[in-house]
Amino acid sequence: MRLAAVVLLLLTVSACSTRFFYNRIDWFVVWKLGDYVTLTDTQKADLKKDLKDHLEYVRINDMPRVVELLNKTAREVESGYISTDMIDSRYSELLVIYDDFMLGIVPLSMRFLRSLDDEQVQELFEKFEEVNQEMYEEYSGRTPEEREKNRNKSAVKSVENWTGRLHSEQKQILKDALTRMSDSSEQWITYQREWQRRFRMLIVERPPKDEYRAELTQLFVFPRELHSELYKNQVDSNREILNVALVELLNGLTDKQRRRTVKKLDGYAKDLTKLSQSP
Repeated sequence: MRLAAVVLLLLTVSACSTRFFYNRIDWFVVWKLGDYVTLTDTQKADLKKDLKDHLEYVRINDMPRVVELLNKTAREVESGYISTDMIDSRYSELLVIYDDFMLGIVPLSMRFLRSLDDEQVQELFEKFEEVNQEMYEEYSGRTPEEREKNRNKSAVKSVENWTGRLHSEQKQILKDALTRMSDSSEQWITYQREWQRRFRMLIVERPPKDEYRAELTQLFVFPRELHSELYKNQVDSNREILNVALVELLNGLTDKQRRRTVKKLDGYAKDLTKLSQSP
């Protein structure tokens, strides 16, 4: 389940809308799972209850942590001085929050997955493989030049969502960094296949609860340990290159771009504060 991604997506809307949708994530997740596996009414009801309980915990306990992170980042951007150490610190803090969130997902995910019968498990992984093939075929049909062009376009768009339109020199900072970064797509695909192999083995073999929880925790919270050394090194190296580029870019923002970025960060912090204080 990619519940974390769903939550982050919902944070891009206004406070009122965020509260409206956040209170309905349980329904949305169950609905989306219906694209992968046919659930019984009991499974739907149990999963919705588990999700609602966990999301309430997240609202009260985790959202204030995200607000603090957003506020610190906003003040750093506002100051006009960003360092790679600052970026690393914020990244590490975000990972801690994300890992805690995923740890909370493990128990409810285990209850749900253990409720699936053999027919549902077969249906689930047939759908996974169908999605995989679509993704891999799209990737294999692209030349390195096409992948680079798409990556550049995506990176520029992501930054502009915060800063507004970048001028040509700023875009070039990102493109130069991306050019120096390794293309780890093949390594990522290999990792995805290994992750899904382990995930399927777990669900099919149904080990005792303690073993089940330990393996699910490994897959959900510590998947990096499944990465090859080559992939780990590529990811770490690419992040270092990107951090340097972000420092140059953020420290060189125009006043207008800086104000826009700070306003967006403060806006998200304000929205999440309201959401954390009122169900």
